Amino acid sequence: MRAVGYEFDVFLSYTRRGGGDVWVREHFYRALKEWLGNEMADEPRIFVDWNQETGVVWPQNLERALLRSKVMVAVFSPPYFRSEWCCAEWNSMLERHRMLGYDSADHPRHLVLPVKFADGQHYPPEAQATQQRDFTPWNKPLPYETYSRSREYEHFYTAVQELSVEVAKRVDEVPPWDPAWRVVRPALDPKSVPPGPLPRL
Repeated sequence: MRAVGYEFDVFLSYTRRGGGDVWVREHFYRALKEWLGNEMADEPRIFVDWNQETGVVWPQNLERALLRSKVMVAVFSPPYFRSEWCCAEWNSMLERHRMLGYDSADHPRHLVLPVKFADGQHYPPEAQATQQRDFTPWNKPLPYETYSRSREYEHFYTAVQELSVEVAKRVDEVPPWDPAWRVVRPALDPKSVPPGPLPRL
């Protein structure tokens, strides 16, 4: 039974820089959706920014999706932490952690499941201290038709399958939705953001 107030099971947070956009769209998203569907009773509801209806308003629509998502899968890389938008998304879920008393000895739960796409040495200290699944061996921003035929792809697919088991478990364990949760807005002025897809810069 789905909790009242939630609209998405997973919020997929990533940056379009450093090859992350191609990798997420061509490989990670499609594999995650497929395998998560095998681990859940219902079709998984994954929020990703390119699946938005024409005419929606940024960043309000992003904020609503973030507040009404059960967990976040964050694709970490140095450009991710140089993006005000990505940092706002990540910090918003950390704020929810704090409000719930998570990530402590009494409540060692997490609502963020980080995936390391690149590097790891140049993350903020709080991110470096977070347990991550390492996808750097398979972070090739290549077209699906090319990369899916490589020998490496089987290992990538297995890693996504293992991640999906954990994501499904976290989705099942989330607390009831709380209207008191809030979004940590990026430092930039939202009025300065041009219309169109969210600029994850």
